[in-house]
Amino acid sequence: MEHSLIVVTGWTGAGKSTISDHLGKDLNATVASFDWLMSGLRSMPDVWEAVELPVEKQRRVGWNLLSRVAEQQLRRGSSCVLDLVAREESRREWQQLAERYGARFGVIECICPDAELHRSRVAGRQRDIPGWYELEWKWVALGREKYIPLDEPKLTLDAASPIESNLDEVSRWAASLHQ
Repeated sequence: MEHSLIVVTGWTGAGKSTISDHLGKDLNATVASFDWLMSGLRSMPDVWEAVELPVEKQRRVGWNLLSRVAEQQLRRGSSCVLDLVAREESRREWQQLAERYGARFGVIECICPDAELHRSRVAGRQRDIPGWYELEWKWVALGREKYIPLDEPKLTLDAASPIESNLDEVSRWAASLHQ
């Protein structure tokens, strides 16, 4: 069976984790989430203090942790889904990692151009990640402004579309990676 490394990126609160979990089930893949991995570091105050700031350092630490999880899975011939807000630099690194292990590579980018819909989805949302913070709209709105879309090729999903249709599109897209 073919194995894959899939990066699910995009705006905070636009459905990345939902899409990642769906893909993980569809592909029988490990799902590695930036927030979940970093929450483990945050639970150790002295470690968190060393990696929290500047934010680019925190990102790099998280990307490195995600890379190790992905490499472990690819090395054993299994698929892996990475759930995070990615940058082009990390995307290139993961694409090279997939190539090294003969795995298919793909990127899904989740957006929500309708700001009011996005805000309503973030409001009151509980992620319940131990030791991690809940989303606040002011930070999500800032992330929308500063977000840098990844280069093509990628599948772009609009969170305004019905979740069922987005999940169907993801399943078709994932199947096409192996053709």
